[in-house]
Amino acid sequence: MKKQNFLFLITLLLSVHAGFTQTVVSGGIYSNTTWTLANSPYLMTGSIVVFPGVTLTIQPGVEIRVKENGLSGGQYYLETRGTINMVGQPGALITFRADTAVTTPYSWVGIVVKNSQGGALNYDYVSICNAGYAISYDSFIPPLIILNQCIFNYNASVVNVGTELRADSCTFIGNNTVVTGWSIFKFTHCAFQDNGAALFIYASELMINNCSFTNNAIGIGLSSGAVTGINIRNTVFDGNVTAFDNPNNGLIDSCTFINNVEGIKNTNTVTISNSNFNSNETALQVGWGTLVTGCEINNNTTGIALGPIGFGQPAPVIENNHICYNTNYNIDNRTDLNLFIPTNCFCTTDPAVLEEKILDGYDDITKGLVSYAIFDTTCTTVISMVIKSIPTATIENNGDMQFSIFPNPAATHFTVKNNSQFTFCELFDMQGRRQLTANLHEGDNRIEIPRLQAGAYLCRLTGQKLNASYNLMIKQ
Repeated sequence: MKKQNFLFLITLLLSVHAGFTQTVVSGGIYSNTTWTLANSPYLMTGSIVVFPGVTLTIQPGVEIRVKENGLSGGQYYLETRGTINMVGQPGALITFRADTAVTTPYSWVGIVVKNSQGGALNYDYVSICNAGYAISYDSFIPPLIILNQCIFNYNASVVNVGTELRADSCTFIGNNTVVTGWSIFKFTHCAFQDNGAALFIYASELMINNCSFTNNAIGIGLSSGAVTGINIRNTVFDGNVTAFDNPNNGLIDSCTFINNVEGIKNTNTVTISNSNFNSNETALQVGWGTLVTGCEINNNTTGIALGPIGFGQPAPVIENNHICYNTNYNIDNRTDLNLFIPTNCFCTTDPAVLEEKILDGYDDITKGLVSYAIFDTTCTTVISMVIKSIPTATIENNGDMQFSIFPNPAATHFTVKNNSQFTFCELFDMQGRRQLTANLHEGDNRIEIPRLQAGAYLCRLTGQKLNASYNLMIKQ
């Protein structure tokens, strides 16, 4: 009986040891080689170089662990001067990670592609963690990078884009910088969490749908104007220091911004619509040419901060939003422009309470005045208007942007002389109710006035990237 128990114990120990068997690899690869799932995991105990004319194929599901050597600047790497094929499958990713320091960036160098010597890397469905540069090229970056169900965690840098990146259902956690580079970026169903900078890019085109940015220092930072434009939809920004910096030329729609220090900042020529802003320190800081419409902007420290806006730049349009219960200010006018925002509800009928939450020229003479409406508690009916000042100038000149409105006061009609890019004219009464609309063409546009009471009206001109509002008096 004792002998049988002893043999059973030896068999058990051998089976446990076999379960932790690793294939040790290092040095040069001089002939075509395959790393198989049967021999996985592989342990890199030194740097590996795939030589010219040679192919290393890594099968789906293979795991490669890189031993840390403890030398700063001397960490191990996988280099190809030939070809590496490492395309996994859904549910069978090819995995690279540190042997033990699984939450430490730069535990190994990463994958180095010497394409100056003909090196090539074909990869997708991979998980690369703990590298300095997950994948780097010594010469040129491929024009198109496609990532499906990839995981990049705890790297110093993940991917540098040369022309276009398309990523679907990828996860990026704990990296110093995730994506840098140029041009076209498309993300769907991706998650960015606990990174230093998730996206810090020069984007001519940026499309994001159904993604999440959580607890990053920077969620999205655009370093230049988006020529083709941005389109951000159905995406959650939660707990970031700066969720979205410098959005321009496009659309942010049906997104959620919660618990960020800064939600959206430094906007220009962008539409922000149907989105929810809650529990941020500053929900939105909007600049010239920005439209904010149909949003819930509640329970932040500051709801909307306006500015900066330069001379001749179109003022932002803030309309049809709920801007309520923000701790310090619902509106902080950081410009010297007078603004009229009569279609927004502030969820209180108390004029004193409402005025306390608007920081403008009544509080600081360097700022412009903000005129607004007081709605009932259901946000459906205007109780009264608070008219502090409305711009009365009738001509604007900013290079090619020239127009005028005359006569003012008007009786039966007025004319919009349109030599700019305005395409639409609206007339509002002082309760924020639209009284007429008209399409505009280039040149003189005669607009007939319906039977209206004498008094002050707001004439708003809009175009693709321009808007302007002026006070028009109507006499009987």
